[in-house]
Amino acid sequence: MKTTPTAARPHSGVTPEMVVPVRAAELHGFISTRQFDRVAIEHGFTDTGTFERYLTALLVEAGIDYEGLRQTEASRRTLDQRSIAMAARGPHLTLWSAATLDTFTVCRADGQVIWHDRFPIGTVIETRTEAAEASARQAIWLAGWARTQWGADAATLHLILARGQGIDVENLHRAAVTAALVLDLVTNPVHNPAAEQCSRRDAVDLCTTDLGALLHPHQESA
Repeated sequence: MKTTPTAARPHSGVTPEMVVPVRAAELHGFISTRQFDRVAIEHGFTDTGTFERYLTALLVEAGIDYEGLRQTEASRRTLDQRSIAMAARGPHLTLWSAATLDTFTVCRADGQVIWHDRFPIGTVIETRTEAAEASARQAIWLAGWARTQWGADAATLHLILARGQGIDVENLHRAAVTAALVLDLVTNPVHNPAAEQCSRRDAVDLCTTDLGALLHPHQESA
């Protein structure tokens, strides 16, 4: 059964059919139902009627299949229950990711750049979407490497991308599974420290990173 967002008072005169076309470009960049839910809460589309109209507007006005995304998320959670249970006992870390066509940037939770460099030789980057996805894979690799250094069997990575439109989300989740990570993937193009610093000219060597600083404050390395 689908769970609707927490109840909120609808904004006077604002309807889902008005909001979705206006915010279509932003909505197309979302990669999780949680992000769509936040928009519904923001505009007060939280009772059953207005939330259903919101989902219909997403599909009809923007071609966004919220129900399909929700089912994909549910299937992934079901398939990954063992990994989720292991990751819950392991380290948690948050990374920000962004890219230009030539370089990628990864920041830790507080916004400090921990890795900034040109893409590895052989990486084919022709579009900004490909660059964003390649940068995300670099962040996933970093998190997996940190997990092995900590000696943990699994870990949780909260990865915040500067760009989400067109990215192959399933491909990123597969990369995370290979690295024994449970991936929590969202986008934030407005206040993303990696995006703000991705055009810097100096490289930042990953080897200088204090891995302990990547852990959430309440955790210690395994």
